[in-house]
Amino acid sequence: MPLIDETESLLDKSLMSSLEQNFSTRDGLIIDKQGYCWYRWRIDALEAWWRMFEEIIDAPMGRKLANAACDEEELLLNSGVLDHTGFFRKKKITQALEARWKIHGWGMPNVKSPSFDSNGLTPVFAGIFQADFERINSKRYRMRWEEKSLETCVLSLDETNLPITASKPTGKKYLPGDPYRIAVEKEWRIDGLKYHLLPMGMFERLQESCAGLVANISDDERNSWPEISDGFLSFAIAAKRLFIAGEEIFLAADTKGWIDSCKSYFAPRGMSVPISAVELDSNGGIELKFTEIPLLSLTAGLLAGAWVRCEGRPVKVSIRNENEFQFVSLQSRYDLT
Repeated sequence: MPLIDETESLLDKSLMSSLEQNFSTRDGLIIDKQGYCWYRWRIDALEAWWRMFEEIIDAPMGRKLANAACDEEELLLNSGVLDHTGFFRKKKITQALEARWKIHGWGMPNVKSPSFDSNGLTPVFAGIFQADFERINSKRYRMRWEEKSLETCVLSLDETNLPITASKPTGKKYLPGDPYRIAVEKEWRIDGLKYHLLPMGMFERLQESCAGLVANISDDERNSWPEISDGFLSFAIAAKRLFIAGEEIFLAADTKGWIDSCKSYFAPRGMSVPISAVELDSNGGIELKFTEIPLLSLTAGLLAGAWVRCEGRPVKVSIRNENEFQFVSLQSRYDLT
């Protein structure tokens, strides 16, 4: 009797096929058919980053996160994925909505309730569901959410006639790459751990919504970054702390090590990878050159965390643009000479 590979038997071949048909990957980016970038987040990592971010920005941001998710989903739905007419319209829409949530690892939506079951960050999926519900019914709603359990969230959607402007595009569109091939188990698990695909534009909208807020950042930490908005810094510092607190192996003793490790860690997550690296000093200083970084704050923050993990010292980050390339430099925060 032939042996069956347990890992192979756990894989969701239907989901893997859908991902391959709907996404491509290039230069460490995950790109949908419309040209928008996505990030792959482990559920517990996203929740940890969110707690750190809210602590740093020093303000409750749940509603702004829901609004960012709603606005981005509204934009993405212009692809027509939920637009069905004719016989069995409701059934077609329900099937399309459930398929959309499944392919991204969002959980299970229920339009009749309305509610959803998800293991993820509630404001994200409350906002996404609101946009879906508005698209299906061609109406605008005021939305409130209530968590009934660890997984189930019930929404109150009150129809409103107030004029609400259509969602505006954020960022840029990217050229497609090779088909997105990834080994995924049922319910979007990788090695037993649950993940989501989330649109980069949602994070960009959230960062923009931080305008005017003053973050809780020490002078020493601020001096370790370029002069930039507190929203950017809060995103980046939370990402740095997330990486430092994690258990990922990231070995980069030289320029080749940095390139290889970035390809291993950043590319699967859609966080971009450098095309080259240059040593800046004998104390671990490195400058990484990128062609495209969808949201610089998250990538720079994770890179800073990776440097601290490698060198065991506080890091100073520099960022510059030159001839359409972006450069991120990582060096020791303090002079070691």
